[in-house]
Amino acid sequence: MAALAGALALVALAHPDRPAVGQAVEVRRDIEYGTANGKRLLLDAYLPAAGSDRRPAVVMFHGGGWRFGDKATWDEEAQRLAGRGWAAFSVNYRLDEPSAFPAEIDDAQAAVRWVRAHADEYRVDPSRVAALGESAGGHLTAMLATLGSGPLDEGARIRVGAAWSPPTDLTVLAGSRGDGWVGSILGCTRSTCPDLLARSSPVNHVDGTDAPLYLVNSTDELVPLSQAEAMAQRLKTAGVDHRLDVFPGSRHALDFRADAWAPTLAFLERHLTTETAAEEGTDEGSSPASPVVFGAAAVAMLAAVGALVRRRRSQAGPDRGDAGTAA
Repeated sequence: MAALAGALALVALAHPDRPAVGQAVEVRRDIEYGTANGKRLLLDAYLPAAGSDRRPAVVMFHGGGWRFGDKATWDEEAQRLAGRGWAAFSVNYRLDEPSAFPAEIDDAQAAVRWVRAHADEYRVDPSRVAALGESAGGHLTAMLATLGSGPLDEGARIRVGAAWSPPTDLTVLAGSRGDGWVGSILGCTRSTCPDLLARSSPVNHVDGTDAPLYLVNSTDELVPLSQAEAMAQRLKTAGVDHRLDVFPGSRHALDFRADAWAPTLAFLERHLTTETAAEEGTDEGSSPASPVVFGAAAVAMLAAVGALVRRRRSQAGPDRGDAGTAA
């Protein structure tokens, strides 16, 4: 039985995105994390139902071009994070107010501060707060990773971020999209608000104090690959730990979630474990151990345990082999 327990533990490591067997998740919806112009800012909290230890937290931001979208976008992934013992907070931010941008950035920072301020209530380790976002939410994550200075465990700073299909240089993006796009987002034109475009671009905030950042993009998608590549180059120059994964084709953000989820978890976990949370890595492009390698090891271990169990059953008699078997 000890060998079987060890094998099952190895399987859990091989598939960190799968909740532990029987581990329940508590979901608290529509929690107010702030107000703006009389409007309530809401998030959903996904928490392990059991356990009292301090846990990492991941603050999640949906996409939608800063104009639409909802926190429910991340429901499945947030459930998975809570199922593995982390806390997840999926955030709504201002979208429908005229010329709201960059209020979205303010809201993202407010959400991180709120999570830290309520760390005791949600059993969160305030030194291990991460962010995950897709598309426009990836932009917000990249902003959180690069804004500010000082320790990564204070205020609105994050320990690590993961951004799927993130716009990182709004000046360049506006040049290709035109004033119609800029006007719908910023309420101005490239010529009338160049400073706002620059201030709202993560590439312009990169320095050596930034949080590690995982970037994902497709080769030919809605957000040009050059946006992620430019960000990766800035991070490399600054000596900030990062990784850029590029998928073939035109899938955008959530469209490649099945392929991006495992490496995203691996990158986050590498920077959120208790042993490494206080360290700042500078190994550009480093990658965690392959899930395939772990999977093969788990299969081998289970095969060995299975052989041992069958041998013991044959020695004990055939009437002991029916109960409790499962495929």
